[in-house]
Amino acid sequence: MSVLNERVQLVEERASLRADLTQKSNDATSRTQMAEEIGRSLSLKQDTLDELLSEMSDAGIEPATSDITLPSVGDAEKKVRGIERRLEGYGPVNMLAIEQYDHCQERLDGMKDDFKTLQTRRKHLLDVTEQLESQRKERLLGVLEKVNENFKVAYEALSDGGRGELFLENPKEPFKGGLELWAQPRGKSAKVTRHQLSGGEQSMAALALIFAIQDYDPSPFYYFDEVDQNLDGFNAERIAKMCRERSKSAQFIMVTLRKVSLRLADHHIGITHGGDGCSRRIVDFDKARALELGAKALKEAKAATDKNQSRIDEEAAASVEMPLVPESLETPHSLGGLLAHLKDEMSETEAESSTLASLSERTADMTEDIEERVENTKAILADEEKVSESEVEQIQITTDEDTLE
Repeated sequence: MSVLNERVQLVEERASLRADLTQKSNDATSRTQMAEEIGRSLSLKQDTLDELLSEMSDAGIEPATSDITLPSVGDAEKKVRGIERRLEGYGPVNMLAIEQYDHCQERLDGMKDDFKTLQTRRKHLLDVTEQLESQRKERLLGVLEKVNENFKVAYEALSDGGRGELFLENPKEPFKGGLELWAQPRGKSAKVTRHQLSGGEQSMAALALIFAIQDYDPSPFYYFDEVDQNLDGFNAERIAKMCRERSKSAQFIMVTLRKVSLRLADHHIGITHGGDGCSRRIVDFDKARALELGAKALKEAKAATDKNQSRIDEEAAASVEMPLVPESLETPHSLGGLLAHLKDEMSETEAESSTLASLSERTADMTEDIEERVENTKAILADEEKVSESEVEQIQITTDEDTLE
């Protein structure tokens, strides 16, 4: 009986031990799983900590040492929420502002450099302009002084003792004013103005100015269109004689109705009306005389070579003293994307201008055709009418054959 009881007791104890073992095994398994989870969590926390340390290092923030008391999580979260509210108060923020600022700063530096270059070039161009203006003024005054002396001599000869002078309206700034002519014919008051002179006196003064310029810078030929129209016989003869005298160094082509001018001319070409609507030319040409005058003029031109060479040397010396204009600058790089926009606008403008030019050409062609048809119509109508009288329309050098005789 005692053995049976002991066996039952052992069986119960064995069952109790098995239950304790099962419980302990389950506890060990759960603790193992918990340890693994804690390990994984620690690994994640370590990675997060490493990332935070790396960000702090990039931002230049040193990690807190052990002797510093850090705020609690609640205080830190409260502070974070306060910072977030402040950020929300700022509104939307451009996260590329720093990069854009660097780009704008770089472009601003380039614009400053271009501005300095343009300022230097502007100062240089202003200096060149001042030098050119000074030389232009100096040369103008020099030429005016010489022409004025020639004008005094020429006008005194033409007006038989009169006085004349050239002067600037604005001597300090000659290019902002004009050139004025003062002439006092013999026997008139010195207070007389150019506008108070008669037509003949004004013609004499104008011819004196032409002769004064000829004495300074001769031309190969001169063309006068009835310059003696308003002159009396005495002054017309004086003009004809002076042209005759000056024809030794230049050729004069004169349209005139005065017999004295015809008498002193080397050749005559008359234009008269033929009575049929066409002009007729009457020529009195002395070929031998023309060849003689040509040979004489050639000798005089060769004799004047030294004078012409001196003028050439003066021009060359003046050109050496002229300041040099700098080469044009390239387009500043600081304009950036504006260049393409400007090119597009220029191409559009050129296209519009070309279209307008083609329209203008077509309009001009049509206008010419219309005018030509109108002229043809008028000519046909004029041919149908009978011409009652033949009149002389224009006479150059001579009016008819009687004048030539």
